[in-house]
Amino acid sequence: MSNTVVETSLLATQVYKALRQNIMGGKYAPGDKLDIHKLASEFGVSRSPVKDAFNQLVHDGLIEVLPRKGTYVTQSNPKDFVDILDARLMIETWAITQVINSISESHIADLLQITSEMDGLVNNQETDPFPFELYSKLDKRFHQTIVEWTGNQKVLAIYVSLNAHATLARVVYSTSFESTKKRHSDHNLLCDALEKRDLPTFTGVLQSHIESMKMEALSRWNQLDG
Repeated sequence: MSNTVVETSLLATQVYKALRQNIMGGKYAPGDKLDIHKLASEFGVSRSPVKDAFNQLVHDGLIEVLPRKGTYVTQSNPKDFVDILDARLMIETWAITQVINSISESHIADLLQITSEMDGLVNNQETDPFPFELYSKLDKRFHQTIVEWTGNQKVLAIYVSLNAHATLARVVYSTSFESTKKRHSDHNLLCDALEKRDLPTFTGVLQSHIESMKMEALSRWNQLDG
């Protein structure tokens, strides 16, 4: 790999992180147009790293490219998000039903390790600001791992395409720590139910977990609209 390719890749990563932060933090509002030429000039780079960053942001569901119109920050609305969470609940409930009696102790240990890392972030009072992006990635790994256990690649592809974590992050970003604390303990309850192979308790906690997201997201949307 040439030095030029490495440098472009590093620049693309830096631009991606900056743009993602700006979208999450509200600097770029839903529906805002992103001009590749202007952004390249702003970051002091060529268009290539910005284009690569755009591709990753499209994958994250944070921006969309409209043919013959340009690139825009993805617009989201309460109904779409509730529909996404309903789909996520259906898939995760189906997934745990498929695997709860067959997964190994090592699989459960993997989930416990993810939960432990999340515990560390929530309980570290010295971290300011709260590393919400890192926590969100671990949260996504936790829930996606359950779907991966089924071995059904078609269902997994649908689940990943929902981009539920990215959408939620945009809505609750300004209150990320408070939002996280509300639901964090649910992961320990899910792990406990999993270790006991207790399907009713697991699905009950999962439903409550996702319903809590719905209520908070709708409340935040109402505040923003108000």
